Amino acid sequence: MTTTPTADLARLRERRWPPPPSMSADHAVSQALYSGTWTSGPYTHNAETALRELTGAPHAIAFQSCTAAIHAVLLAHDIRADTPLHTPAFGFAGTLTGAAHIGARLLYHDVDPNTGNSIDPLASPGAVILTPDLHGVPHTVPRTPDVTVITDSCQSLGTLVDRQHIGATGTHCWSFSATKLVSAPDGGAVTTDDERLADDLRQLRDYGATPGGVRANALITRPGHNWRPSELSMAIVADELTNRLPFAAARARDVGARVHQTLTDTDLWYQDIPDGTEPAFHKIRTGLLGHPARTVNRFTTALSTAGIPYHAWGRIPLHEHPVFAPRRADSLRVPVATNLADTTVCLGTESCPPWTWTDEETELLCHTLESIMETVL
Repeated sequence: MTTTPTADLARLRERRWPPPPSMSADHAVSQALYSGTWTSGPYTHNAETALRELTGAPHAIAFQSCTAAIHAVLLAHDIRADTPLHTPAFGFAGTLTGAAHIGARLLYHDVDPNTGNSIDPLASPGAVILTPDLHGVPHTVPRTPDVTVITDSCQSLGTLVDRQHIGATGTHCWSFSATKLVSAPDGGAVTTDDERLADDLRQLRDYGATPGGVRANALITRPGHNWRPSELSMAIVADELTNRLPFAAARARDVGARVHQTLTDTDLWYQDIPDGTEPAFHKIRTGLLGHPARTVNRFTTALSTAGIPYHAWGRIPLHEHPVFAPRRADSLRVPVATNLADTTVCLGTESCPPWTWTDEETELLCHTLESIMETVL
């Protein structure tokens, strides 16, 4: 393998993301600023239109954040206090924040050791599953008429399945926060092919008022929240979905494919990619799944010594987290999720994510990983 001496792994600790706004985004924000409309205006409409065009989903509903979007979808599916909600034991707390506020009964499932995110299909009719696409790799939980699947897709914007965007079918919740491929002060959205759900979400995000017309107490026909997004954020989102995301997603796919080739060659753990899938890797996770703690410590020490930045995203599995621990003594057999949290890390940082790495930096990182593994195992 050829490396380039001018590359420097120390530069991967720089702050590169979010990037400065483009001229078109700067213009859009200026126009929104002077419009005098702060919510529910043309830029929210533009962002929703751009997201529909990107994903191919028939409906897109913008929210203040992905967390709010997930919360709203749970409410729309009648998740209430003590309602059973099936979810993986490995992931980020934000997926379950709304469920915790509602008081849903969290039923944790172990994850696939190859992907890190899929849970066993559930045969019980009426089950509701909330599951993420981990780091851009989609879950493989089947969508059937008897089971409701809600996907936290905050890390898979730009991922393709059979050359089609992952959000084309089903219900997906998206994030436009500072660390995502589309980066705004904050923002989120839901795409869905369920027209009734889309109507419910538009009402839930706006105090529970019937959409359309002037907002008034008489129009509030159900409990809701003020989850409307800012027009300033949506101006950035609409611009980036169109102008920046195609390039950032392509770069995330390219860097992810190159690094995963090295992870495969060196026997490091990596996320298995389902057939026909091209992940726009939000994070690149690796490590020594199943190895003893002393070997894992040697690996992370070697990463630090070599200058490869990493972070321990998901170090506490959700079923062990004090905020999200199950409230009942439901069976918890989640050894893979626990081991994944203990033995794997994400390469890079959230301020310098993989899609910002140059070809030279990527090659040097891959070469360094090969050298490390010659000594660790």
